[in-house]
Amino acid sequence: MTSLEQLPSIAAWPPGLERPVKVAFLLQDFTAGGIGQWIYTVCRELQRTDPEGFEFHFVATHGWIIQERFNRVGKAVFLGRPNRAPNWVTWARSAAYLRRLAPDIVQFSNLKIYRDLCRLVRPGVVIERKGGMRTVGRYDLTGVDVVISQNREVHDVIDLDPTRKFLVYHGVDVEALRAARPNRLRFGPDAVIIGQVSRLAGGQNQKLLIDAVARLRKRHPQVKLVIVGGTTPQAGAVDWLPVLRDYAKPLGEDAVLLGPIDEPYEVMAGFDVATCTSTRAITEGAPRKLIEPMAMGIPCVTTDSGATAEVVEDGVNGFVVPDGDLDCFAERLERLVVDPNLRRTFGERARQTVHEKFNVVKQAQKVRAIYLTSLARSPRRRGGPA
Repeated sequence: MTSLEQLPSIAAWPPGLERPVKVAFLLQDFTAGGIGQWIYTVCRELQRTDPEGFEFHFVATHGWIIQERFNRVGKAVFLGRPNRAPNWVTWARSAAYLRRLAPDIVQFSNLKIYRDLCRLVRPGVVIERKGGMRTVGRYDLTGVDVVISQNREVHDVIDLDPTRKFLVYHGVDVEALRAARPNRLRFGPDAVIIGQVSRLAGGQNQKLLIDAVARLRKRHPQVKLVIVGGTTPQAGAVDWLPVLRDYAKPLGEDAVLLGPIDEPYEVMAGFDVATCTSTRAITEGAPRKLIEPMAMGIPCVTTDSGATAEVVEDGVNGFVVPDGDLDCFAERLERLVVDPNLRRTFGERARQTVHEKFNVVKQAQKVRAIYLTSLARSPRRRGGPA
């Protein structure tokens, strides 16, 4: 097989490979976190460019809320137990579902039980997608044919033959994001809105952002805060939205925590500065919370969690600061608050970064090539290798 850099762009359908290729994704939930959004964006692009080539199925086992956009590009089902953690019934139901479906490819992320289901069902190709470094080394990769990594940091440490591991960054629809009409809520044109779109959790450390804005407002009352996001709908999950709203109460009407919005791009387009405050324990992998606003020309300030520096180049298209360093985080935000020219310069460079590195057209073609090349050479696929 070939390495990532040598992997061909497969324009013509490989001879002997049946259409459509049936791809099943095993997901914990359908929320707007990085993995689910990456899968949806790639599938939408593959459907747009090759509408007869693929049939997509999305299977959730932990989170019971199905976002309708998944049903626009395939079929989404929840096989777990609402408001309860999955148990042996969930896994038996999932195995039976996959056997009936008979997918050509199963792709999963981060859970050993998903790997074990794939070893039991034995589809044509088994692919794991890994995000941050915390997902590396959880279990061995026996039964996994290919690993797709979300960033270079993870790619380089995965213990697989180089011909079986591939780097595919988040891909975003650059033109659609640039066309989003800014919604600045009730804040006027003189306000400087600092924002974040993210899942709410302790490791995401939104309290650092709230603390930084509170500090900035003492000198710059034009600074406002907007946070979009909710807690993953899984059994036992802490609802962080009321916790953070209470924490932000001293900011009064100058802070808005909107909760989860499925496609919050108009609100995001209203940001003047976007942020990522994740701790190093989260080990972010090239996160969309940075890539999407950057595509809109919005500069970002991020902590050095995982591979965030593969997205934001410190001092070039944004700022990267040490995890949890309130002084440094607030100081970098302040530089952007007081200097519109710097915001504009960083924003233009950020947009160019996304165009070159994170465009969904390029990333989806990588996925297509990985799917078709791997499947064409798999002895387990329908009809065997060509």
